Amino acid sequence: MTDKEVEYALKWYYEMKDTVYAWLVSELGVAVLIFLMYVTYHLISKLRGNERNVSMNTFGIGLAGLGFVNVSGGFIGDAIYLLIYDKWDKWTDNHQTLYFWIWWSAYASNLLFHWFFNLRYVKSTFRLPLLKKSAEFFNEMLNRILEQREDQNIVFTAQELEDHSTEMA
Repeated sequence: MTDKEVEYALKWYYEMKDTVYAWLVSELGVAVLIFLMYVTYHLISKLRGNERNVSMNTFGIGLAGLGFVNVSGGFIGDAIYLLIYDKWDKWTDNHQTLYFWIWWSAYASNLLFHWFFNLRYVKSTFRLPLLKKSAEFFNEMLNRILEQREDQNIVFTAQELEDHSTEMA
């Protein structure tokens, strides 16, 4: 490779990197606005006092707040990088505490957001009647499979499977 080709490849790489960071910053900016909207919505609903499930609304405020902190930290970090990418290493050396607080708060809130979201989602999923019916069906199917191994009979007929699919739908 000649020096001209290397220079062209590096120029293309840095232009692509700047494009990706500009897209990422704009995407995170939109996410900041979305989570801010969720925080505002839940706060207004809480202040009006017209929600049916008060604890769920409080949970929604906390979850939206964690999401807001997460995307705000990412937005701030990436925006700073995009604005001063040529002096990024010097800036992080001079502002280590600020940089690590931004990084730590963003990633900690990301972890907590997903942990709490999954906890609530999984907890509510196990209460669904559809899930209960599916579990009963699969338990019955497992019992029939075990019986079939002993008897070598057909486990489920096509009509039974179709009826179950129609019932679940």
